[in-house]
Amino acid sequence: MKHLALSGAVFSAILYCTSVPSVADPVGPELAAASNFGQGARQDYLAAGRSLPVLDFRDAVYWDDVDQDGRFVFTTPSTRYPALLASWGAGMSLTVNNGHPDYDGGTTPLSPAAVQRFGRHAAELVQRFPNIHSVEVGNEFNSANFVSGPLRDAGLAARADAYVALLASVSSQVKAVRPEVKILGGGVHSIPTGFLAAQIDRGAAAWMDAIVLHPYDTPVEMLLRQIEVMRRIPELADIPVEITEFGSQDPDLAPSYLLRSYCQMALSGVTRAAWYAINPRGDGYVPLFDASAKLTPTGRTFDFVASKLAGQPVQAYRPDPFTYGCLFGDHTLILWGEPRAVQITRADLSVQNAVGDAVENPHLSMDQALLITGTQIVPSTDIQLGPQNLLADSYHQFGYPEPGQADPTGDPFERFGRFGDRELILATQDGQGREGVPWVPYRGTDWDKGLRLLSQQMLPSDGADFPVEIVHRYTSPVAQTVDLLLNVDPVPRSEDGILLTVSSDGAQLIHQVISQATETQLQRLELVAGQTVEISIGPNGNARGDVTDYRFQVLQAR
Repeated sequence: MKHLALSGAVFSAILYCTSVPSVADPVGPELAAASNFGQGARQDYLAAGRSLPVLDFRDAVYWDDVDQDGRFVFTTPSTRYPALLASWGAGMSLTVNNGHPDYDGGTTPLSPAAVQRFGRHAAELVQRFPNIHSVEVGNEFNSANFVSGPLRDAGLAARADAYVALLASVSSQVKAVRPEVKILGGGVHSIPTGFLAAQIDRGAAAWMDAIVLHPYDTPVEMLLRQIEVMRRIPELADIPVEITEFGSQDPDLAPSYLLRSYCQMALSGVTRAAWYAINPRGDGYVPLFDASAKLTPTGRTFDFVASKLAGQPVQAYRPDPFTYGCLFGDHTLILWGEPRAVQITRADLSVQNAVGDAVENPHLSMDQALLITGTQIVPSTDIQLGPQNLLADSYHQFGYPEPGQADPTGDPFERFGRFGDRELILATQDGQGREGVPWVPYRGTDWDKGLRLLSQQMLPSDGADFPVEIVHRYTSPVAQTVDLLLNVDPVPRSEDGILLTVSSDGAQLIHQVISQATETQLQRLELVAGQTVEISIGPNGNARGDVTDYRFQVLQAR
């Protein structure tokens, strides 16, 4: 039959489904920077921000610094800096999270008096500083680091109750004095759809204008998919999203990470994004300005994005499941993906790396994005991508199917749990829907609540009495010769490693205990149309500590 001779690239196109959820008429989000002038950051960073310029900041003026003896006073640089931002036309979002020693012992406010005064503090600040355009209520309220006192160990339900009380207090009092100020709710680390749903169940949607996320636990390529899961909560289906912290701890990759993230945020409908941070914080995150207040390479990329891409209409460029891109307007294409050559067919287009250096021999990479600029770019005709032999990839084609619906990514793998001869559906589960589960959407089953599957990590079973393995089954669409590339890495706390099994139509090809990072290759497997290959990860004796990083690829043999 003619289709038996199709190339690997055509196979990829067949497997790729273009119905990945998207936002109508997306544009590049406004770009802000997370600063800490409220904590007394050096004044030279103010000057540096002005020179770039940074025109939008995310910062705090702390409650206990200004609320003294029942009066609000502003006498120090760390309480008056918003006026300096306003002097060069910069605005800011105000984060309110910390307690006050006069209320509830300085811990996270819970008493009615503390909750009321917490909101009063926010209202006083927006009245004093007109350039505060929004108030962000809570900072990673679902984490261990920014909640204190009785609430710290009170459980997720109590946190949701407390959070919505604070949100309502701030929103009602701020809106009473400046109705145009936006209230940013959620206040979460990661994309914990379960915890956000708990907030919504308690009426949070009535008190906020946008939802805030800090997606540190989300790989860039999964951002659009996880936000789409969040939008399945009816009250959050159309709400604006702001990402008020994103950043990288790798100086070499941070500029590209900024570009890649910006692309995916734009396609996700994010309206505003704040790079963390403007200056060094001692936590390893790459700043816009170094310890001498000099612009870093990441700062150069920030400047380009803020000045050239923010507000520009954007459309996705996804020629296959393994390549990612965003075309801003008709003049700038951000492009990255699995390695292969890139040929630009127009001499008037320029190719640069993330910091603006010319690239003479462009190749795609997952880590280093290309920046292609010019006028009236048409990616489908102006760019030719070299051949690749990747047919299926457990990372790129991971998705979050809705109940009873096919995976929107066109996943070539069937992914399921197996206990004995019983196959278990791995349905989309809420992030942080209960204690002890990931803070992002994942796939699992109610039958074994410890079982979980994410795009790069899995836990095969929660108990030795019920050894459930996680299976990836690939069914060959045509007769072909393939290679398998399997990367498996159980975390060091695994007590006895995990068990990797590979079989094809029932014939076992690999049965191996793995206790450390291992790359396994199976070459030149001859498959007929409809033949299956199963890759399973299960416990070896017991599943204690069996959290396992993984990546499975099927490649057309060369």
